[in-house]
Amino acid sequence: MRNRAAPATKCERLYARSTPTRVDRVTPSRLLRIISVVEACTWAALLFGMAAKYGFAPELGDTLVAFAGSAHGVAFIAYLFFGLVIAVAGRWPWHVMLLGGLSAIPPFATLLFDWWVERRGLVPASWHDDSPRAWREAPVLAKLRGVVDWTFAHPITLICIGIAAFLFILTPAIGR
Repeated sequence: MRNRAAPATKCERLYARSTPTRVDRVTPSRLLRIISVVEACTWAALLFGMAAKYGFAPELGDTLVAFAGSAHGVAFIAYLFFGLVIAVAGRWPWHVMLLGGLSAIPPFATLLFDWWVERRGLVPASWHDDSPRAWREAPVLAKLRGVVDWTFAHPITLICIGIAAFLFILTPAIGR
Protein backbone atom coordinates (compact mmCIF):
# COMPACT_ATOMS: atom_id res chain seq x y z
CA MET A 1 0.00 0.00 0.00
CA ARG A 2 1.34 3.40 -0.98
CA ASN A 3 1.59 6.27 1.42
CA ARG A 4 0.13 9.35 -0.18
CA ALA A 5 0.96 12.76 1.14
CA ALA A 6 -2.02 14.79 2.25
CA PRO A 7 -2.92 17.63 -0.11
CA ALA A 8 -1.18 20.77 1.07
CA THR A 9 -3.22 23.63 -0.34
CA LYS A 10 -6.93 24.28 -0.49
CA CYS A 11 -6.86 23.94 -4.31
CA GLU A 12 -5.20 20.54 -4.07
CA ARG A 13 -7.79 19.38 -1.54
CA LEU A 14 -10.64 20.48 -3.82
CA TYR A 15 -9.02 18.81 -6.83
CA ALA A 16 -8.51 15.60 -4.86
CA ARG A 17 -12.26 15.50 -4.17
CA SER A 18 -13.17 16.09 -7.81
CA THR A 19 -11.74 12.85 -9.17
CA PRO A 20 -14.03 11.12 -11.67
CA THR A 21 -16.78 8.96 -10.21
CA ARG A 22 -19.17 6.46 -11.75
CA VAL A 23 -21.63 9.25 -12.50
CA ASP A 24 -18.98 10.98 -14.64
CA ARG A 25 -18.77 7.88 -16.82
CA VAL A 26 -22.33 8.39 -18.02
CA THR A 27 -21.67 10.44 -21.12
CA PRO A 28 -24.47 12.13 -23.07
CA SER A 29 -24.10 9.50 -25.78
CA ARG A 30 -24.42 6.63 -23.32
CA LEU A 31 -27.39 8.24 -21.54
CA LEU A 32 -29.22 8.83 -24.82
CA ARG A 33 -28.58 5.23 -25.87
CA ILE A 34 -29.79 3.84 -22.53
CA ILE A 35 -32.96 5.92 -22.39
CA SER A 36 -33.71 5.17 -26.07
CA VAL A 37 -33.42 1.43 -25.49
CA VAL A 38 -35.53 1.61 -22.31
CA GLU A 39 -38.23 3.56 -24.14
CA ALA A 40 -38.21 1.07 -27.02
CA CYS A 41 -38.37 -1.92 -24.64
CA THR A 42 -41.36 -0.45 -22.82
CA TRP A 43 -43.00 0.10 -26.22
CA ALA A 44 -42.42 -3.58 -27.02
CA ALA A 45 -43.88 -4.63 -23.67
CA LEU A 46 -46.92 -2.41 -24.21
CA LEU A 47 -47.49 -3.74 -27.73
CA PHE A 48 -47.20 -7.32 -26.45
CA GLY A 49 -49.66 -6.55 -23.66
CA MET A 50 -52.12 -5.04 -26.14
CA ALA A 51 -51.78 -8.08 -28.40
CA ALA A 52 -52.49 -10.32 -25.43
CA LYS A 53 -55.43 -8.21 -24.27
CA TYR A 54 -57.17 -8.09 -27.63
CA GLY A 55 -55.93 -11.42 -28.93
CA PHE A 56 -55.10 -14.56 -27.05
CA ALA A 57 -55.39 -13.79 -23.28
CA PRO A 58 -57.67 -10.92 -22.26
CA GLU A 59 -57.21 -11.42 -18.49
CA LEU A 60 -53.43 -11.53 -18.74
CA GLY A 61 -53.49 -8.67 -21.24
CA ASP A 62 -55.28 -6.37 -18.79
CA THR A 63 -52.53 -6.83 -16.23
CA LEU A 64 -49.75 -6.55 -18.82
CA VAL A 65 -51.19 -3.37 -20.30
CA ALA A 66 -51.52 -1.81 -16.84
CA PHE A 67 -47.91 -2.51 -15.88
CA ALA A 68 -46.38 -1.91 -19.32
CA GLY A 69 -48.46 1.22 -19.81
CA SER A 70 -47.26 2.77 -16.58
CA ALA A 71 -43.65 1.76 -17.26
CA HIS A 72 -43.89 3.20 -20.77
CA GLY A 73 -45.40 6.43 -19.44
CA VAL A 74 -42.48 6.92 -17.08
CA ALA A 75 -39.96 5.95 -19.80
CA PHE A 76 -41.62 8.38 -22.23
CA ILE A 77 -41.39 11.27 -19.77
CA ALA A 78 -37.81 10.31 -18.85
CA TYR A 79 -36.87 10.21 -22.54
CA LEU A 80 -38.29 13.69 -23.09
CA PHE A 81 -36.57 15.06 -19.97
CA PHE A 82 -33.15 13.55 -20.66
CA GLY A 83 -33.48 14.38 -24.34
CA LEU A 84 -33.96 18.01 -23.33
CA VAL A 85 -30.95 17.84 -20.99
CA ILE A 86 -28.77 16.34 -23.75
CA ALA A 87 -30.10 18.83 -26.31
CA VAL A 88 -29.19 21.75 -24.08
CA ALA A 89 -25.77 20.26 -23.30
CA GLY A 90 -25.15 19.68 -27.02
CA ARG A 91 -26.63 23.00 -28.16
CA TRP A 92 -28.97 21.35 -30.63
CA PRO A 93 -31.01 23.54 -32.98
CA TRP A 94 -34.73 23.70 -32.29
CA HIS A 95 -35.68 21.42 -35.20
CA VAL A 96 -33.45 18.61 -33.89
CA MET A 97 -35.00 19.01 -30.42
CA LEU A 98 -38.47 18.85 -31.94
CA LEU A 99 -37.56 15.77 -33.96
CA GLY A 100 -36.19 14.13 -30.80
CA GLY A 101 -39.42 14.76 -28.94
CA LEU A 102 -41.54 13.53 -31.82
CA SER A 103 -39.44 10.38 -32.15
CA ALA A 104 -40.83 9.18 -28.82
CA ILE A 105 -44.33 8.84 -30.29
CA PRO A 106 -43.98 6.08 -32.94
CA PRO A 107 -42.78 2.69 -31.67
CA PHE A 108 -38.98 2.20 -31.77
CA ALA A 109 -38.31 5.57 -33.45
CA THR A 110 -36.13 6.63 -30.51
CA LEU A 111 -33.55 4.09 -31.63
CA LEU A 112 -33.48 5.63 -35.11
CA PHE A 113 -33.18 9.13 -33.68
CA ASP A 114 -30.33 8.01 -31.40
CA TRP A 115 -28.50 6.52 -34.37
CA TRP A 116 -29.13 9.64 -36.49
CA VAL A 117 -27.83 12.19 -33.96
CA GLU A 118 -24.79 10.02 -33.22
CA ARG A 119 -24.01 9.73 -36.91
CA ARG A 120 -24.35 13.49 -37.44
CA GLY A 121 -22.10 14.21 -34.47
CA LEU A 122 -24.70 16.19 -32.54
CA VAL A 123 -24.25 14.41 -29.22
CA PRO A 124 -21.45 16.03 -27.20
CA ALA A 125 -18.52 13.92 -26.06
CA SER A 126 -18.87 15.11 -22.46
CA TRP A 127 -21.29 17.13 -20.38
CA HIS A 128 -19.05 20.18 -20.45
CA ASP A 129 -18.25 20.19 -24.16
CA ASP A 130 -17.15 23.69 -25.14
CA SER A 131 -16.47 22.99 -28.80
CA PRO A 132 -17.74 25.73 -31.12
CA ARG A 133 -20.94 25.14 -33.00
CA ALA A 134 -21.98 26.55 -36.38
CA TRP A 135 -25.12 28.09 -34.88
CA ARG A 136 -25.67 30.57 -32.09
CA GLU A 137 -27.35 29.29 -28.94
CA ALA A 138 -30.98 30.39 -28.74
CA PRO A 139 -31.98 32.49 -25.71
CA VAL A 140 -34.46 29.79 -24.67
CA LEU A 141 -31.70 27.18 -24.58
CA ALA A 142 -29.50 29.50 -22.56
CA LYS A 143 -32.26 29.72 -19.95
CA LEU A 144 -32.62 25.92 -19.93
CA ARG A 145 -28.95 25.48 -18.96
CA GLY A 146 -30.22 25.49 -15.39
CA VAL A 147 -31.98 22.18 -16.09
CA VAL A 148 -28.64 20.56 -16.87
CA ASP A 149 -27.05 22.04 -13.75
CA TRP A 150 -29.98 20.94 -11.57
CA THR A 151 -29.80 17.41 -12.98
CA PHE A 152 -26.15 17.11 -11.99
CA ALA A 153 -26.67 18.69 -8.58
CA HIS A 154 -29.67 16.52 -7.58
CA PRO A 155 -29.39 12.99 -9.03
CA ILE A 156 -31.01 11.34 -5.97
CA THR A 157 -33.97 13.73 -6.11
CA LEU A 158 -34.37 12.99 -9.80
CA ILE A 159 -34.42 9.23 -9.14
CA CYS A 160 -37.00 9.70 -6.36
CA ILE A 161 -39.19 11.75 -8.71
CA GLY A 162 -38.99 8.96 -11.31
CA ILE A 163 -39.94 6.30 -8.76
CA ALA A 164 -42.79 8.43 -7.40
CA ALA A 165 -44.09 9.07 -10.93
CA PHE A 166 -44.01 5.35 -11.66
CA LEU A 167 -45.88 4.54 -8.44
CA PHE A 168 -48.50 7.27 -8.97
CA ILE A 169 -49.14 6.03 -12.48
CA LEU A 170 -49.11 2.38 -11.40
CA THR A 171 -51.37 2.68 -8.33
CA PRO A 172 -54.63 3.33 -10.24
CA ALA A 173 -53.82 0.44 -12.59
CA ILE A 174 -53.51 -2.05 -9.71
CA GLY A 175 -56.95 -1.12 -8.35
CA ARG A 176 -58.77 -2.23 -11.50
